[in-house]
Amino acid sequence: MARRILVTGATGTVGGAVMRALAADAAGGMELFGAARSDRSADALRAGGFSPVAFDYDRPKTMRPALEGVDAVFLATGYTVDMLVHSKRLLDAAKAEGVRHIVHLGALAADDTPYAHFAWHQMIERTTEAMGFSWTHLRPNFFIDTVWAGLRHRPDRLTHFVGDRTVSWIASDDMAAVAAAALRDPAGHAGKTYPLAVEAMSFGELATLLSEVTGRAVEYRPRPAVDLLPILLKQGMEPTYATSLAEGVAATEAGDMPLSDAVFDTVEKVTGRKPVTWRDYATARLAELG
Repeated sequence: MARRILVTGATGTVGGAVMRALAADAAGGMELFGAARSDRSADALRAGGFSPVAFDYDRPKTMRPALEGVDAVFLATGYTVDMLVHSKRLLDAAKAEGVRHIVHLGALAADDTPYAHFAWHQMIERTTEAMGFSWTHLRPNFFIDTVWAGLRHRPDRLTHFVGDRTVSWIASDDMAAVAAAALRDPAGHAGKTYPLAVEAMSFGELATLLSEVTGRAVEYRPRPAVDLLPILLKQGMEPTYATSLAEGVAATEAGDMPLSDAVFDTVEKVTGRKPVTWRDYATARLAELG
């Protein structure tokens, strides 16, 4: 009987990369499904050659049907305090349906972190463990993809709130490759917490690298971390999450965030290939800058 895998966040940056990473497995007999909360999401998955299944964190009745017969789940939640109740709903439904393995997308932080948006991820991890699932925890640091998306809109500049601090980076394709390995072979990755960050550099250093790769001047324009919260609230971010995120960024700016510049060899150990660096990522996507 084919293994059945459900990917939440399947139309998002990381979840979409997980779907693509598992596409060959699906062609070879694995049953791969992407969670879709709307007809638009379902259509997007079909357009990519994937099978959608109705699933909405805010409609708990959709969860057990989506999880019926599923062996493993990629669990990703949104950037709001609702991640706590959303993940609990999924885990309850998964337990009821006999799901065995959970691969959770969290965030890189010290185990004794005082910052809520990190602590929530760790609470999800602890709940997954306490409920008796086989599990793999992924803990990525700064997303290359997110900063690149901003550069696509303003190719002449980078703006951030961590000053000249060095931070560590990971691309969605590397997160997805590690997630896919754990979803393919739960026994081989059960009980593992994988920190995900492959290189460290400051935004100033990144601007220099991007200027070299793109052949155009890219300037880093730092802003004080105290400016971040009003911006996040104006953009519509949920206030509780936004407050914690701003506090965490301020701690990074001040040099008080443990692991903010930590680098690990997780990707190479798990996948057997070299990770994607900033230079690799930007070089492969030069055409996106117009």
